Amino acid sequence: MSDEWLVRLCPDGEPPRPGCSAVTIAAATEALGPGPVAWAAQLAPGMTEEIIRQVPEHGGGPAPFDTLRRSVESSVLAALAGFRHGIPVASAVVPKEALEGGREFARRAIPLDRVLRGIRLGHAALHRALMEVIGDDPDEVRRVSELLFGYADVHASTLAEEYIAERDRWVGSTAAQRRRVVEDLLAGRPVEAEAASRVLGYDVRSPHTALILSAADARTAPQVLQRLAAELAGTSGSLAVPASESSLWLWVGGPLAEARAGGPPKVAVPPGVRVAAGPPAAGIEGFRRSHLGARAAESIGISRGAVWCDYADVRVVALCTADPEQATWFVRETLGPLAADDERVAELRQTLRAYLAAGRSLQAAATDLHVARNTVTYRVKRAEELLGHPVAEDRLEVQLALEIAHWLPPRRSPRRRSAPLEAMYVHTPD
Repeated sequence: MSDEWLVRLCPDGEPPRPGCSAVTIAAATEALGPGPVAWAAQLAPGMTEEIIRQVPEHGGGPAPFDTLRRSVESSVLAALAGFRHGIPVASAVVPKEALEGGREFARRAIPLDRVLRGIRLGHAALHRALMEVIGDDPDEVRRVSELLFGYADVHASTLAEEYIAERDRWVGSTAAQRRRVVEDLLAGRPVEAEAASRVLGYDVRSPHTALILSAADARTAPQVLQRLAAELAGTSGSLAVPASESSLWLWVGGPLAEARAGGPPKVAVPPGVRVAAGPPAAGIEGFRRSHLGARAAESIGISRGAVWCDYADVRVVALCTADPEQATWFVRETLGPLAADDERVAELRQTLRAYLAAGRSLQAAATDLHVARNTVTYRVKRAEELLGHPVAEDRLEVQLALEIAHWLPPRRSPRRRSAPLEAMYVHTPD
């Protein structure tokens, strides 16, 4: 058995943080070593994106992405351990994270054929990646290909059994009925308001503020999100719907929804938890509108590392980045060298943004940035040099491009493509 290629596996650059649990990572590290584990962590996000691209039902935001990524990453680790230790197909075991993912797919009513297609796509992507690193040993290529085919068959059949069992448990439950009503409301399907309110135990005709609570670490106890949801709702009517093991959708009605327009409530957000808030809106259409706004705020808030992100603060950016590719082109073409991924250039962008937001007042921008007025003068002048024209020309477009650049900074890892505008900036040497 020639598996030197496996022992030598290592990531290209710094890998992202593993998505699997600490227990799974520890067991995989003991079985494989740190290099192959980090390689799997780097490979999994790209595989996840490819599956969602071809099977969009698996997507729907950061929480579904993380669920699928954990399933993919754990499956890659299980396959590598099988290759390393010669585990026969008959003894192959589907990892815990993949089984949890299958149960969530059932609760989300993703059709089983689409779930199985996702498994096939994932194993095909893993096979391609393995063929690139194994080398020219035909015996090892044959061994790995045969084992991977067998593992994929076990994976698909086991997950199908788990999916069907969970679907049967879920379909008749009250939680399933509530989730179906929520999905109908969010999809814009015709729903009778009184009947929906009765099933949900929440008046969908009232004013709403939708929030999305999510934990950066999937190991965060669901009770943490539930307690935070209760604190945010206070004494107002509310509806909390678990979206995944690490994400919860919340609608708060009544006076609190109206008060939310003035800023976030005085509630301490636990470490490792993020909150995204949609715009206050009323009725069935408002139920959907506020949640979609919260989704947009969640995506932008994650890219910014924000603990609390309110749609009211990012709605212009949300509108401008609805088409990420067009937004990327817009920033590059509008800012030119001022879009460079460089700390000094980023400082110029920040200063120019503050200057324009202050109505082109040097003193107001200096006060806002806590720097000297002359510093603002110098930076604005330097920014205009990089722009190639005075900022007064095309001011609206420049201001929009700066706003996008401020809220959606690039990600440094070339393998992590989930951020909408990670490739936004022109890269220049220091």
